[in-house]
Amino acid sequence: MRMNNSKFEYCVAIRTVGKAGDKYIKELESLHHQTVKPKHIYVHLAEGFERPKEQVGMEEYIVTPKGLVHQRACSAEGVDTEYLLILDDDVYFPEDSIEKMYDAMIAHQADGVAPDTFPSQHMPLSQKLIAYGSNTVRGRSDDGWAIKIQRSGAFSYNNNPPKGGVCPTQSAAGTALFVKTEVFRDIHYEHELWVDQFPAGTFGEDQLMFYKLYRNGYKILMAYDTGVLHLDANTNKASQKTYDKLYYRAMSQYLTWYRSLYDLRDNSYLEKTKCWWAYAYRMFVGSITRAVFSCMHLSPRFLTAHIKGNLDARKFVRREEYKQLPNFLLK
Repeated sequence: MRMNNSKFEYCVAIRTVGKAGDKYIKELESLHHQTVKPKHIYVHLAEGFERPKEQVGMEEYIVTPKGLVHQRACSAEGVDTEYLLILDDDVYFPEDSIEKMYDAMIAHQADGVAPDTFPSQHMPLSQKLIAYGSNTVRGRSDDGWAIKIQRSGAFSYNNNPPKGGVCPTQSAAGTALFVKTEVFRDIHYEHELWVDQFPAGTFGEDQLMFYKLYRNGYKILMAYDTGVLHLDANTNKASQKTYDKLYYRAMSQYLTWYRSLYDLRDNSYLEKTKCWWAYAYRMFVGSITRAVFSCMHLSPRFLTAHIKGNLDARKFVRREEYKQLPNFLLK
């Protein structure tokens, strides 16, 4: 039976560079057709980019410093509702999807809900093998969780999630998150602005956001089969095979692991040792895979970028600017 949701209010915060076009229009229209409509829509437009000509109604554009974390960290600014829908600019919502996510949040006493917009469990076997070989991403049997973050920093996913159900999760795609506004404010995502000094699309900023929610005591759900679709406007992605892209992805792998798993103030020496060995294994498997790709393409860039990115990431965490960051654990 549908709960009485007439009293719940939410605002929407969208990050964009204004280039999603028709996909952005589809997103706005789907928001305006929700059974429970948003009170307000804030669009955080990256500084230096032209405001989209598309306008459906109630969107307020806010010029924000360019950067995926900058634009996301501003999501709660000006919001006066209990709930907040955080979005990229290329997501489609069936008309009752927000109401369903709210129902799930209340029923499971959660702090946020993310739709499963990147269903890893449905990848072909060949892609699953590549995901493991390149990043030790792996599937798990259904253990009641959606995404788990391993000690290595790589994630594992539920290979047989409950159809139409929800599971607690430790991470998700940053495509969409329906969350309590104060909970999002409480994690101080602005502490992760250091990520924006690297090229957009190369870092795991979404994993940092979700895992920070989880590690700081908040319960986030993954909702399966919501009908929410990532339309993939592809506005931040360059070639996956350029040296720079491979290099910064390697830096991301190390820094995301170091920041959110290794360098935690409550980690014992034993836990740090386990994390170190887990990452060493991930590095070893990834290096073997990239060596194979280098041989196949008759170019050393796959392997050299991976190794140099990891080495430079180790130097980065020794900088004073990094050491001044508040710990990932806030409580």
